[in-house]
Amino acid sequence: MKLYIMKREALEMLKANLPTIYGKYYTEKTNHWISDIYGENPFIEFNDVPEFNLAELNSDLTPGEIDLNNCKILYEKLLFLSESQASDERLWAGLTHSTFYDYMRKRWGYGYGKKPKSAEKEAGAIQTRFFYRYTGRSGLYRNTLSKCWWVGHNTYDPNNNQNHFENLDIIGSNDLNSKINEFFYNFSFSSNPDVMTAIIDALRQFKKDGRHILVREHIRPAMSYLNAVGGSVVIDCLEKDEITRIFSDAVDAIMQGDIPTLNFEKNISVEEEDTDYSVNEDIGAVDPSDVPKVTLGCKVIICNRDGETKTYKYDLINGTLPKAVEVFTDCKVGDVIEMMGKEWKVEDLIF
Repeated sequence: MKLYIMKREALEMLKANLPTIYGKYYTEKTNHWISDIYGENPFIEFNDVPEFNLAELNSDLTPGEIDLNNCKILYEKLLFLSESQASDERLWAGLTHSTFYDYMRKRWGYGYGKKPKSAEKEAGAIQTRFFYRYTGRSGLYRNTLSKCWWVGHNTYDPNNNQNHFENLDIIGSNDLNSKINEFFYNFSFSSNPDVMTAIIDALRQFKKDGRHILVREHIRPAMSYLNAVGGSVVIDCLEKDEITRIFSDAVDAIMQGDIPTLNFEKNISVEEEDTDYSVNEDIGAVDPSDVPKVTLGCKVIICNRDGETKTYKYDLINGTLPKAVEVFTDCKVGDVIEMMGKEWKVEDLIF
């Protein structure tokens, strides 16, 4: 099986023209139309691997079970990828438009019964699923194939010879997209494997005790609490057992109707499991003028050249906008602002 990356020029050309070419994803059973539009072969051969198939779509599997299986398949079959290679949009755009083009069309119903919506909505959905909508973590965990590789990467245990993906099985397929959003996208500290292992240890104990915890009711506020703790101490420096205890205690408190001491704003809601949680149907996301601006209620994710990442809630407190977040007014993704004597780039907005 040959794997291809997409040429940068072809990638940019397709993304720029999605509002006018999105119909091709519905009408064309093969990817030959890309060469016709681009004028030459848009792909470069990247690697040759043993043949493999992604999770069966024509089955009784739920969307969450399909994605969970694909997390295992893609990471195990593409285990050789470096983090740098797996961060490259050209790789995933190449795979979604070549080797797995028909699979992607079936997965999202293009040409298989799904009815097109407005050009703006279709362009936004296709950009998210087949390309990277924005840079950084947003692209990694929202592209249909990329998110599966990265979730597999962050849960794979090479030392567990009985089941390398036991951690992923503990997370489970139920409401998987919401869990991906909470565990891997919203909070950068979870990219530390020790932190993620500590959280999964807590989930394992809850499962062993027969206690059913839900994403919106328990996991989301507990992760926010852990993030708030990170404002006082460096999470990465805590012992694994201590992180497990903090997370477990937060969930226990929430279950009992208590509010953890360091309560933090709840995260955004995500789409239901049978849709792509990453697609905000109200944003076209192709024309630069359509890139969303900071607005009340959204979260602003910023990063600097030192690799530091911070998240701010842009909202009123007691009817007043805090001075600390006024700097984000009218900012868009990609804008650079100055805070705390450093330059910070607006990496993403979460609505």
